[in-house]
Amino acid sequence: MDIDRLTTGLRADLKAEIDKAMQPFMVLMDEAVRLFMFLERHQFSLGLGPGVNAFAFQLSRLRSDALSIRELITLGQEAAAHALARSFFDCIELAMAIAEDPEFAEAYDTSESEEEFWRKHIAFGRIYPRVERFISRGCGSAKEAEYQVSRHRAVKGALSGHVHIARWSAFRTGVVPLLSQPGVLSIGAIGALSAHFPSLCLLIANEAHLFSACCINILTKPNPPQVFAQYRPSRKLNDVVSSTHVLQELLERHEKALEQYAGRHFDSYAQDEI
Repeated sequence: MDIDRLTTGLRADLKAEIDKAMQPFMVLMDEAVRLFMFLERHQFSLGLGPGVNAFAFQLSRLRSDALSIRELITLGQEAAAHALARSFFDCIELAMAIAEDPEFAEAYDTSESEEEFWRKHIAFGRIYPRVERFISRGCGSAKEAEYQVSRHRAVKGALSGHVHIARWSAFRTGVVPLLSQPGVLSIGAIGALSAHFPSLCLLIANEAHLFSACCINILTKPNPPQVFAQYRPSRKLNDVVSSTHVLQELLERHEKALEQYAGRHFDSYAQDEI
């Protein structure tokens, strides 16, 4: 069995299905990936140092996760894509906490035991107050921040079954509801275009926009946090702002219609169901 030939053929077959059945969702996914690439490139164009390193490396991890989720979608690997999405949410919360709290960033950067740091600062919801403060500072609404944190909790709970291998997630790997043929199941295929992929694309796009928009709003205010202190007008920063605006426009114009389309196939992770 030639794995390279197998995956190349699978990717080609799925690309045709994606172009036909979920092109708008992949446009959103691509813009989210592009946004994290711009964020990472801009951050590494600045001087690194204590407190800033952790944020820069976290952006690299977010870029890697987002790009990998996209690639797993193009290979029709639903469970793996959703498992990585669970990691993506942990990473984006950590990036928010690092940006919001310099002492937290320093502790994370200098911790000698990652497991101990995780238990002390992140596990059992300990990270959420920092996430909530970051979003509140970025969007200017404590109520919106509270809602987003509750949404994070619900989404992460829904995605955990893919990480801890719940019976239903294992079943859904072998028996995939097809997006391109509603009501039809793909059984035992190497990869398939799952009806759950549109919701995943919307989910990542929403989070990318929320994170970047908060960063931009925070850095424009007096006395920005340490991780934004070096930000100055530049071509690389303009790329970040432009990509954030494009993603915002796409979501504002098309999100509700896309959610309704996705909702005809499955329960959405993305908005009001949570």
